[in-house]
Amino acid sequence: MLILLLIVLFGGSFFFFANLHPHRTGAITSALFFGLSILLLVLNMGTHLGLTKTTNNNRQTIRPTSTSQGVQLLVYQPLGTTNNERVYVYNGDQKSPLPDKRGLAKTTRVASSVTTTNAKHATLTLTTTKYTYQNQLAKVLFAIPGTKLATTQQVAHFTVPKSWLVLPSKQATRLKQAAANPTN
Repeated sequence: MLILLLIVLFGGSFFFFANLHPHRTGAITSALFFGLSILLLVLNMGTHLGLTKTTNNNRQTIRPTSTSQGVQLLVYQPLGTTNNERVYVYNGDQKSPLPDKRGLAKTTRVASSVTTTNAKHATLTLTTTKYTYQNQLAKVLFAIPGTKLATTQQVAHFTVPKSWLVLPSKQATRLKQAAANPTN
């Protein structure tokens, strides 16, 4: 927005000022402001000028995906062959508007960890770090309509009771099959 205004001022300085001195002053001033605007935009894109990192923690109680022979399960599906990336499947909080809807915590580009504790309930803490504008002036100068600020980091931390098992989906399927067949 500011760049368009400066272009209009620069071009207008040629047409509206008949005297040579105001013409030069207007042209030089608008050219300096134009250069400064471009420099500020480059600094905003390169070094995040006018932005600050904010962290948001969202903690929710989760329920097991399934229960097999009294053992509650938190199931994940490994992605790829290295087992570094996982998709966790869990049931959301009972108080949520859709209690039967399963949640997926995809850990691609998201750090994740699972901790076993003596707690009664399992929880999922999602920590999201993203850029926000430092103040209203920075938002006016650098906000481009229709774009969202970048999320720099997400961490999914599961805290499960000792009575829970954290298994890959293949092992969870085998466990269910073994529990369903009484001869095993």
